[in-house]
Amino acid sequence: MNHSMNILPKKSSSVRTTVCVLGVAALIGTLACSKTLNIDGVKSAISSGVASQLGLTIASVTCPDTREAKTDDTFDCTAAPQGGGRLVVKVTQKDDQGNVNWEVVKTEGLLDLASLETQIKTGLKEQAGLDVTVACGGKYRATEPGKSFECTATDGQNAKTQVSVSVKDIEGNVSWSVGK
Repeated sequence: MNHSMNILPKKSSSVRTTVCVLGVAALIGTLACSKTLNIDGVKSAISSGVASQLGLTIASVTCPDTREAKTDDTFDCTAAPQGGGRLVVKVTQKDDQGNVNWEVVKTEGLLDLASLETQIKTGLKEQAGLDVTVACGGKYRATEPGKSFECTATDGQNAKTQVSVSVKDIEGNVSWSVGK
């Protein structure tokens, strides 16, 4: 049984995550007479927040070098997960004291594993009459064309079947087949 599909999040949808970043003392620095945001603190908060909330280990976060501490100011940072992909993160300053919110507004080059699990489950139900749960391990995975990985389908009697998933292209098109 082979299937092909695109499991990237729709371009119009976004993963929305909001996290308050540390306290005032950690995120405000002083430079001459103006207050600046502690960009290293913002990067650290994004990295740890994405890891805990989305299950992605972040290799690096890039933000503007400096930013004046200013209420309602917004700017973008880019987070690069280990293994590939990219997250665009919108940072909004809640006040001029270093309190910020951030949210992931765009993902690129990442497979949405929950969507893939649902599509495999639906495909197995519709085409083989199997009622299973599917686990692909984690929430997201980098789209690496030519790479394969395994998901596990488990039926009501706890019988497990391996599902092989092959990434076709950077756009998130995949094919999957049930192991023997």
